Amino acid sequence: MSKNTYLPTTDGDRVIWLNNFASKFNPLAVSLGFVAADATAVTNDAAMFAYLIGQVETFTTAKEQRVQYKNLIREGPIGKAGGSVPSGPVVPAAPTVVAPGIFPRIAQMVQRIKNYPAYTEAIGRDLGIIGAEETTDYNTMKPVIKLMSIAGQVEIQWVKGKADAVRIESDKGTGWQFLAVDSVPNYTDTTPIAAPAVWKYRAIYIVADELVGQWSDVVSINVA
Repeated sequence: MSKNTYLPTTDGDRVIWLNNFASKFNPLAVSLGFVAADATAVTNDAAMFAYLIGQVETFTTAKEQRVQYKNLIREGPIGKAGGSVPSGPVVPAAPTVVAPGIFPRIAQMVQRIKNYPAYTEAIGRDLGIIGAEETTDYNTMKPVIKLMSIAGQVEIQWVKGKADAVRIESDKGTGWQFLAVDSVPNYTDTTPIAAPAVWKYRAIYIVADELVGQWSDVVSINVA
């Protein structure tokens, strides 16, 4: 049976993987033919990648808050409290800057580790560089989505699994239209609600920028 690649596909999972690799590689580096500077470089790569992913999530959330506030101020409803304009996100200090190509560098390092005479399967499993057995059938993958009405907006809840993201479409009375590509569950539809209606949603998984599997069952919700 074939194996999956040891490296996760999503950025969030790669943060976890790289942090584990860095922490386990540090005490093993010399015994695998590396020097202390190599261990430091991997630690810096892990810190920078985690920092950058955190920044993306912070500013994505900040953007969504501003979109929601903009829609509220633009459309009302009249009489609803607007509250304060969203404040800017808090940005922590950046770690040591690293050169481009974190994961290509890691891939070269992993190959070097596996070719080293002292390498064993136990070391590989500890470092997380041995892929699991492949069991996923990408032809039958099918998202399950649920809808929740939260603060006058529709939240589309979904589970990521082994996919990178989902493509979400909605039908608000004019046929199916593209709504969003979402890589971090869950997604909030900020479309203003003009009048009571029934909105429908469906989703399909995305892996490596390609649509895979089957569309989810269509789900609907009453909005007002």
